Amino acid sequence: MPVASPEQYIEMLDRAKKNGFAYPAINVSSSQTLNAALAGLEAAGSDGIIQVTTGGGDYWSGPTIKNMATGAAAMAAFAREVAKNYGITIALHTDHCAKDQLDKLVRPLISISEDRVKRGEDPLFNSHMWDGSAVPMAENMTIAKELLKLTNNIGAVLEIEVGVVGGEEDGVEGGMGEHLYTTPEDGLMTAEALGLGENGRYMVALTFGNVHGVYKPGNVKLRPELLGEIQKVVGAKYGQELPFDLVFHGGSGS
Repeated sequence: MPVASPEQYIEMLDRAKKNGFAYPAINVSSSQTLNAALAGLEAAGSDGIIQVTTGGGDYWSGPTIKNMATGAAAMAAFAREVAKNYGITIALHTDHCAKDQLDKLVRPLISISEDRVKRGEDPLFNSHMWDGSAVPMAENMTIAKELLKLTNNIGAVLEIEVGVVGGEEDGVEGGMGEHLYTTPEDGLMTAEALGLGENGRYMVALTFGNVHGVYKPGNVKLRPELLGEIQKVVGAKYGQELPFDLVFHGGSGS
């Protein structure tokens, strides 16, 4: 089936939230891994999300070129063509993107989508992630607010990270410690800065001790109850039962 339209992607997210399930989001770095992901999703009878990292984008562009926006755009174009042959619906997403890489990946891809939308086409990617975990919360929200306006204008969804996912992915270290746990205060600040949908749709990776990569037994202390606490505190203030669309990261059982 074709890649989800903006409207279909929203329907996918709404359906998952209503029925209490999550879509697998699979990073791909080559045509082989992309086709394997599509085949796996079809075999499971599951819709899903195909995504690319900054390093994956570099590789897609050619290992001697390393232009992450070019590579990500090439992946999206390839995925849009081959996905038509599978009986499931996928969305396209860009994964963790730190502040120093926004001008190399997310902003150029949004610019491509702006041109596509002007021609009456769908945005190239359904959603983009801004990973502000390495900057102060106030700066995280300032950049998120700017990007949310851009993604909303092209019919795409923004993903943000509030807190820090531990471990290492794509050369980025999250470390360990109390910063791995998002607080209710962080949730309130997010809702105040970005709204709860009225300024554009966004997903939020609230962290509860989840970790990327390999770790020793006992090093990871998951506290998933934090997610419910944050939803409850923010929901009570704004009169919504489940105000946030949640994303889980890491290989730690999350």
